[in-house]
Amino acid sequence: MPFSQPALRTVPPLPTPRAHLAAAQRFWDEFGQGAARQPGQTVLLDGYAGHRLRFATLSHAPHVFSSDHLPRDHRQAALLVLQLEGESQVEQHGRRARISPGQFALVDLSRPFRVDTGRSLIQAAYLPLAVLRDAVPRLEQITATALDGHVAAATFLRSLFRDLFEQAEDMTEAIADRLVAAIPHMLAAATAMLGDAAPPPSQLRQHHKEQVRRYVREHLADSALCAEMIGKGVGLSTSYLFELFADEDMTLMRWVRSERLARCRRELADASLRYRSIAHIAQAWGFGDMTHFGRSFREAYGLSPRAWRKNARMDVHPSKESPSDGGVSCHVATRI
Repeated sequence: MPFSQPALRTVPPLPTPRAHLAAAQRFWDEFGQGAARQPGQTVLLDGYAGHRLRFATLSHAPHVFSSDHLPRDHRQAALLVLQLEGESQVEQHGRRARISPGQFALVDLSRPFRVDTGRSLIQAAYLPLAVLRDAVPRLEQITATALDGHVAAATFLRSLFRDLFEQAEDMTEAIADRLVAAIPHMLAAATAMLGDAAPPPSQLRQHHKEQVRRYVREHLADSALCAEMIGKGVGLSTSYLFELFADEDMTLMRWVRSERLARCRRELADASLRYRSIAHIAQAWGFGDMTHFGRSFREAYGLSPRAWRKNARMDVHPSKESPSDGGVSCHVATRI
């Protein structure tokens, strides 16, 4: 009688995480890595991350996320967010909107923004800016506005979001490529109802100028400060920066120099800094060339830095403060 082997017991394989979640987890972890977040502050519940389209269902603990936290690799994209539970506050382009459940909000990641969220559940689609701008030319006018997902054409966008997330596990690159083009067109239709809700161009220009001035004053001590650095810092093109300041008394970079000179002038007159050398003060405010600094100082205030400091010690002050301390123009100071 032939020997028969006992039947092997089949052991069911251990359950493994859904494969599509691994790539999504990596992408959204990297997306938020610049934020000072606590473990568990943001939890990925579902999502997809392909070559051009990424989306996720995210559970948030209260936190603030802003352009300061965003890795530079992500500044050529936008987030289209649907609030499911809780509330968020979005700020961009001088606007501030509270986003409630059932409402969409768009955030342009190439421009300064701030998102303040409480405990919430959201669905977010990450879209390339180039694709979005083709379908929505007036992008700046619809960011940081609350779009009700239950009203008129926005219901189609909401339906697309629902189907998108329901099919996340079966998503392929071929389907994703078609959807990444469809979503912006749905958004364009949904936002057609917003009309002229955006601030007028003059108000937007003023907001951009304030952003530039704030950024410059925060980085005056950096000797590398230039138009390109400023543009990247505030999310505006270099050409637009120059155009933005074309109606001012001085160009952008001349104004930067006047702001630096004003800081140097104050410190040279400060008795508590009398042991700090003129070169040290100038270098601390971004001047690397002392000859250029001396010439610029004399041109602005009518005195050399050394003479200004000496006169300040003798309580000889200019009769008129230069408006460059807080404005965009600078006049030559005169002595009494």
